[in-house]
Amino acid sequence: MRSRRRAGATIPALALSGALIPLQTLVAQERLDQIDVVGTTPIPGAVAPRSSVPANVQTVRGEAMSEQRPATLADFMNRNFGGVYINEAQSNPYQPDLNYRGFVASPLLGNPIGLSVYVDGVRVNESFGDTVLWDLIPSAAIDTTDLVPGSNPVFGLNTLGGALNVRTHSGRSSPGGSLLLEGGSFGRRSLQATYGLASDAIDFFVSAESLEEDGWRANSPSEIRRVFGKLGFTGESTDGWISYSLADNSLTGNGLMPVSLLQREPEGVYTYPDETHPELSFINANLSHYIGDSLTLTANAYRRQLDIATANGDAEYEDGDTPADPSDDEYEAEFRRTATEQTTTGFGLQLAGDQDLGGSRHRWAAGVNLDRGDSIFSQSEQEGEFTADRGVEGEGEAEIDTNIDGSTRYRSIYLTDTMTFGDWLDVTISGRYTRAQITIADRTGEEPDLNGDHSFSRFSPSIGATYRFGDGMSMYGGYNEGFRAPTPVELTCADPDDPCALPVAFVADPPLDPVIARTFEVGVRRVSQGLSWHAGLFRTNLKDDILFTSTGASQGFFANVPKTRRRGIELSVRRAGSRFDWFANYSFVRATYESDVALFNPVASESDPSQPETIAVQKGDRLPGVPDHLLKVGVDWKIDGRFTLGATMNAVSGQFLRGDESNNERKLSGYTLFNMRADYRMKSGWRLFARVDNVFDRDYRSLGAYNRVAFDDASEPLEGVGIGPVERFVSPGAPRSFWLGVEYRFGGKS
Repeated sequence: MRSRRRAGATIPALALSGALIPLQTLVAQERLDQIDVVGTTPIPGAVAPRSSVPANVQTVRGEAMSEQRPATLADFMNRNFGGVYINEAQSNPYQPDLNYRGFVASPLLGNPIGLSVYVDGVRVNESFGDTVLWDLIPSAAIDTTDLVPGSNPVFGLNTLGGALNVRTHSGRSSPGGSLLLEGGSFGRRSLQATYGLASDAIDFFVSAESLEEDGWRANSPSEIRRVFGKLGFTGESTDGWISYSLADNSLTGNGLMPVSLLQREPEGVYTYPDETHPELSFINANLSHYIGDSLTLTANAYRRQLDIATANGDAEYEDGDTPADPSDDEYEAEFRRTATEQTTTGFGLQLAGDQDLGGSRHRWAAGVNLDRGDSIFSQSEQEGEFTADRGVEGEGEAEIDTNIDGSTRYRSIYLTDTMTFGDWLDVTISGRYTRAQITIADRTGEEPDLNGDHSFSRFSPSIGATYRFGDGMSMYGGYNEGFRAPTPVELTCADPDDPCALPVAFVADPPLDPVIARTFEVGVRRVSQGLSWHAGLFRTNLKDDILFTSTGASQGFFANVPKTRRRGIELSVRRAGSRFDWFANYSFVRATYESDVALFNPVASESDPSQPETIAVQKGDRLPGVPDHLLKVGVDWKIDGRFTLGATMNAVSGQFLRGDESNNERKLSGYTLFNMRADYRMKSGWRLFARVDNVFDRDYRSLGAYNRVAFDDASEPLEGVGIGPVERFVSPGAPRSFWLGVEYRFGGKS
């Protein structure tokens, strides 16, 4: 994105505002040559000084990610960003659930998605279920990422708790090349290459990533293959680029384990396989035309083709013909496969301006978006047999039990204007009108009740202000509203009398209402090249929140909950020095039900009258899976100009287990993890690096749920004894691990 300024205009260069990353590369880069602005809309072309934004935007540049070498962008945010937490529900580092302020962005169907994720102006929440596949985002191509908090309507659907705005490298932002080789624990071996070049008018950037690992749990291999390329041009009054992303990944995530089994098999899995194979082809084009010195017209168009195949081995309870007599009960092996073919296309047009009107400066943007998603989903089931270690092998013919078309049509128009009065006050007003249409069609001809059209529309407003005191200090406050329409997955899986299996088998269900979020936020901050700090309060009220209610055995349904709330405190401090860079941030999040509601009990069964059919949730009960307290501390010691040692600490408090929404049982314990890294740069362009995660080999659990155990102590499926005992299932955390690597950079900065 090229920055053009009118004569005499100045944009405040407030380095490191909101960015609490203790990395000398980030510090130096932003100090020397970065004007501290953030994108005010997803489409590139509209920016404003961070100091004028009425929210605590957190930012990271790609150089900082390169220093720490995280598995995914979500992993990096978990280590460094305030209010961010990831769990290991799949025990796969490339399939994390990211939680921010009690809202989730997850690759798994069934999670209540409340965060929107954009890559170069395109929303990559997949249209079929609004899921986010972190493994498809090309880490080596990331230039800048902003985490925008709150229900900012400009960022469109799913922005209930926040939006992640990712921008990729170009040949101008990242000239030169690099080759990187890394290996270490769990058989991980990775190779990465990048190259960027810019001439007077043309530039290009390309990255390629290949990674394989065996995984730290049994039967858990993964492969990542990603390629990204961008070709751009710069004219006298017109700039543009076209990019292409290609990914072909194979991921194994084997989920939660009953505590009793985990004690016997610390690296085992409950049942397997649980495989996901996403293939992505994503083309994106952007064209910007500069009208004079104050207007920019930007057009963005994309096509995103994503095919996902899954294979899952499950234990399924069969009650037999006599519910009161357990003698004919048994657990059987079930092998399920799904195939999703999804094509998403879209177009956006935006006009942005920077003008003086009526004695104030206006940085404004107005735009329209048209997005269309078309999906074909099919699921087959096949009887199977258990292996000695609870694996499932399919037998006989597979039967198709679901085959549907799902389509989404989103049309929206938005406006945002940041008005600056003198040197002390900024006022921002924004709004977006969205119309969403979701269509479901049965392809088999045998389930006509599945067919249906659902329409939702709403205007969502926002207003906020920032007051500057001088010396880098300011205070801000704002109110904004967000909107989320139900997805095809949710609309066709909402009947408690006919639950769905995940991955989903569809039934004809009652309609759901859209989710409405209302966020209030206030804070005070100081930004400087030395010591910076921030303190803020937020509260987000949700009306008709859509939550997945489990009925056990990987089954459940989606339902509206009248009211939920997330509120909290965020504190952070950062110091950038000549020898030491350090940061600390603390967040408190209280996520609660704000209405009495009866939720389905995931372990209820006609065969076990001791378990009630519903969980009686009362106003004030806590949502499961959301830790109250997060504390993160990090330091970088620059021993000399080339050798750096770094360490981070993440402390996470306890959380309630899923299935204990009434908060009657013991919490999952909190934990503290320490990570360390070392980095040595040589004059010749070579860099050596090392990383150790979970330095003290802490045994921890990041997520928990209640379910029935299907096997005895000898891993034999239960038979003739009823449905089996209720037990705590947990996601074990990865043990101590280390990685070593070498990188060679040429033709650019070394």
